Formats: sequence, structure tokens, C-alpha cells
Amino acid sequence: MDAKQLGRNIRKFREEAGLSQQLLADELSISFQQLQKYEYGQSRVTVERLLEISRILHTPVVDLLPKAQRETSQPSYSAENQSFAPFERVLVTPEESALLKVFRRIQSEKGRSLVIQQAKAWVEAEKDLKEL
Repeated sequence: MDAKQLGRNIRKFREEAGLSQQLLADELSISFQQLQKYEYGQSRVTVERLLEISRILHTPVVDLLPKAQRETSQPSYSAENQSFAPFERVLVTPEESALLKVFRRIQSEKGRSLVIQQAKAWVEAEKDLKEL
């Protein structure tokens, strides 16, 4: 497996998720230097670690793999170059993809909860406006 391409893919999805190397390293319980080694292809990533990275980044493992590996794997589902976890395998609009990217960057559970509450309020407000 091409360790350098795997590392570039990990970095790409980490950045898209809005995570610093330190934040992802903390989630993985490793040093940020070790994560740097993964991202530069200087250290091999174990299967277990790759699964953990995939879970944290909400990205199918197959999307992290180098292109040559992906061609022999099952196809992944994505929209507008945004990858989703298996339970999110649906087609989405670019706006939905952008919203999900931003939502994933909210660190606190309270913050995410407030965004969901606000979105529900907007839906209700639109229903009320349509009834007028």
C-alpha cells in the first residue's frame, strides 16, 4: 500500500473535518508527531488505527485508501467530494454537504444541540408561513 498517498488522504479528510493534527492525535491517544508521521507516509498505519481514524473523521475507510487500493475495493458513496459514514450513504445537495462540514466542526455537544434546535425552529416557521 502507498503509505504516502494514504497519509495525504488522512490529512485531506482531517482538514475537511476542521480538525488540527493535535485534536485528531488526542482523539487517537497518540502524539501529534506520530500523526505527522502517518500523514507524511513515514510510519505505516495499522488496520485498527485506520478504522479508528475513519470513525473519528466520519469517512469510509475505502475513501482513505490510495486510489489503487480503492479500485479493488467496493465503491464508496459521496456527494460533491464529501464522504460520509456508512449510515449517511445518501445523495445530498452541495448545501447539505457544506452544512454537514460546518456542523462537524462544532466541538461541543451543547453547540450541536443548539444548531439542531434552531434548524427545527426554522422548519416550523416555514410551515407557519406556508399556511398564511
